[in-house]
Amino acid sequence: MRHVFVETNWLVTLAAPARNPRPDALELRDSARDGLIRIYLPACCISEARKTIRQKYQPREASRLRSFVEWAVENKHLDYETAEAARTMLSSFEGHVRSGLAKINDRLLDTTKAAGVEVFPLDDAALRVSVELHFKEVELSEFDRAVLATVLTKGRSLHDSGETDVSFCGLDSDLWPWGKSGRGAELKKLYDDAGVRVYSDFTLTSPERPEGSGQTTRK
Repeated sequence: MRHVFVETNWLVTLAAPARNPRPDALELRDSARDGLIRIYLPACCISEARKTIRQKYQPREASRLRSFVEWAVENKHLDYETAEAARTMLSSFEGHVRSGLAKINDRLLDTTKAAGVEVFPLDDAALRVSVELHFKEVELSEFDRAVLATVLTKGRSLHDSGETDVSFCGLDSDLWPWGKSGRGAELKKLYDDAGVRVYSDFTLTSPERPEGSGQTTRK
C-alpha cells in the first residue's frame, strides 16, 4: 500500500467554505477511502487549518464588491436590475461563507475521520527529532519544524517496518527539499534518510526530476 503524509494545506482546501476543493486533494481523499492509499496527517495541522481558514476565508470580498456596485450604479455603468442581481449574489455568498465558517470544526472532523485517514500526534520520538532539527542547517518556523519532525519520525517507522512506498505531499514550499535556498540539500538528506519521497502537489507526480537528480529512497 502507498503511505502518504499531508499537511495543513490539504485540510484547508477540503474544508474552506463556499468554494470547490482542488480536484487533486479530493482524489487523494477518495483514494484513501477506496483503500488504495493511507493518508497520515500530523495532529498539529488541524488547529493550524482552522486558524488559516478563519483568517483567509472571511467574506471580505463582498464588501469591496458591494461598494463597486454602488459606484457603478451611481455612474450609470450598471442598471438597476443588474445591480440588484449582484447584491443578491453577494448576500448569498456572505451567507454561505458565514455558515461554512460556523461549521468549520464539523468539516475538519469529517475530513480527519474519513476512511483511510490517520491523525497522529507529536510524540516523544518526534519531539526529540524536533529538537535535533535546531542543530541542522534548516531554518523553519516552529510549526513547520513540528510537521517535519512528525513526518520524518513516522516515515522512518513505516520504512523500518517494511513499507517501501512512503511519500509526503504538500503545498508548503518551506518543506520542499529543492529550490535555491541552502536548506534544500539538508532537507533532501533528512527525507532520504527517513525513506520519504516528497511531492509538491496532491497528485504524487510533481515535480518531475531529471534522472539522477531526484531524491533517493532509503534502502
